[in-house]
Amino acid sequence: MSLRRTSLTAIVTAALSAVLLTAATVGVAAARPAAGTARASVPWNRVGAGWVLTQYTSAAPAGRTGPAELYLISPSGTRYQLARWPDWRFAPQLIAWSPDGQRALFQVFSGKGGTEVLTLATGQVSTFVMQGEVNPIGFTTPRGLNIVGGQPSGSGTSLARYSLSGRLLQHLGYSADGQVLYAPSGTEFATGTSKGLKLVSNGGALIRNLPVHGTSANSCNPVRWWNSGTILASCIPPNTAIPQLWLVPASGAHPTALTPRRTVSSGDLGDLDAWQLPGGLYLQAAGPCAVLQIFKQARNGSITLVTVPHTASDNRVLTAFGSRLLIQAPTSCTGSNSLLWFNPATHAEQWLIRAPHNVIGVAAAIPFYSRQNGNL
Repeated sequence: MSLRRTSLTAIVTAALSAVLLTAATVGVAAARPAAGTARASVPWNRVGAGWVLTQYTSAAPAGRTGPAELYLISPSGTRYQLARWPDWRFAPQLIAWSPDGQRALFQVFSGKGGTEVLTLATGQVSTFVMQGEVNPIGFTTPRGLNIVGGQPSGSGTSLARYSLSGRLLQHLGYSADGQVLYAPSGTEFATGTSKGLKLVSNGGALIRNLPVHGTSANSCNPVRWWNSGTILASCIPPNTAIPQLWLVPASGAHPTALTPRRTVSSGDLGDLDAWQLPGGLYLQAAGPCAVLQIFKQARNGSITLVTVPHTASDNRVLTAFGSRLLIQAPTSCTGSNSLLWFNPATHAEQWLIRAPHNVIGVAAAIPFYSRQNGNL
């Protein structure tokens, strides 16, 4: 699992986040659980692939007040409200959903700040006051029984693993990029180094370095597991600022480029993620003015822009499920965000949330744990 991104800037900020949590308190921004009847109506035994946990607000952009809700959304589009906050300005930010589907992780910005864990089925909330410059990143795999975090250290991040009550369990070492990509088993994770990636045990011991030659120093980020033995990484070649995707074997074998080097004239300002769907290879790429774009890559490496109807051409891919992509996208120029499933081969759309043009809308959306989940 990739431990966690609203605009391209927020991507970097969230990815560099880390955690130190201490004494338990109840913060002023703690989630207010939804009514028991709403929670009881969730078919918890069916929650899995294709489900999405979403934080939505009807507050207007530019710092206006308004309520916020936490929804669990089924593949068919049924919404179950699990929590509510009366004022979005003081609500914690959704950061992660545990791989077993039982808990949500939030970062608290109001009051003394901190980290909040919400047990979805019961509504139980635990909030921890943060110490120093530390922030949550996400849950460990396979069940989300620990929280991973760290704090700034030099030009990188010092990582550590904490219990669900915020107790320090294990130092995990230094990361050049602050990103943590856990293997599904939970026994090891990948993170960035000065020369590529490294594979580290859950106990913090270095397993092996995974160099990616032909890339700039400190530029490789682990994106997700491409298959059981291969890590998809986004790295920047020398003398450019346009990332390229690599397939990096966890065994230490030689990496291979999944995408070629791009130029500004291609319209692709950097490949950040990729999905092999029945209809072809689709890329998440950076675009002009910090937007996110989707391209289809042909076998020869050439690309074609994929247009998602009824959006403002800023399409953040959250995951793939079957032949479809889950997309969080602005649907108006004021910054209103919506959520939809989109088949790039047929252009079929299934809208989960279509936000009005005058509200923030979908502030965060996290799909159920899958190797297909993006890390933006």
